[in-house]
Amino acid sequence: MRWRMELKVAIKRLRTLAGMTQHAFAEAVGATQPTVSRWEAGAKPEFEQIARLKAFAEEHNFDFDLSETGWETGWTQTVSIFGYVGAGAEVMPFNDSEHDGFDTVEVDFPIPEGTGAVIVRGESQMPIFEDGDLIGYHKEGRPPTDLIGRMCIVRLADGRMFIKKIKRGSVPGFFTLTSSNAADIEDVVIEWAAPYRFRIPREEWRRY
Repeated sequence: MRWRMELKVAIKRLRTLAGMTQHAFAEAVGATQPTVSRWEAGAKPEFEQIARLKAFAEEHNFDFDLSETGWETGWTQTVSIFGYVGAGAEVMPFNDSEHDGFDTVEVDFPIPEGTGAVIVRGESQMPIFEDGDLIGYHKEGRPPTDLIGRMCIVRLADGRMFIKKIKRGSVPGFFTLTSSNAADIEDVVIEWAAPYRFRIPREEWRRY
């Protein structure tokens, strides 16, 4: 039986090869020192974090062979599509906790369990997102205060769904949503938010 290196060992080895402290390594890969500490204790990075680790290894010509870590185990290649999200246009809300989605799409990269997808409607985020693009996200969501400055899928208290960048509002508990080509949506209450994980252009996924 072939021995497989644990992912936490591979990450620590990568940091050691670079001669970096956890803090310096975290800055280099776009994370925080506590996050790196959790990785080295066995926590599984998200897909976008793995991508940054791989890019760091390639930039420094270090070996970081994920095939030896078993990282793909437990990850799926099929994503359920749950509805539509507005990039300027208002759309009907969706609730991905109550159904299995109305369609699925196959992706050629690993994604964590709990990942869903929505279809973009509207053009306020062009050229980042176009009408018909497929956007992936994690269904658990995160507190909006943890997502300041990030592009996210958000559900407002009034039920509208958007993909926007989150900024702080004028008072605590309120937030402003920004777009590339539309006016800000100021001082709204965010009921749920999740950073987007991936984008598949409209011409590259099979249903559009």
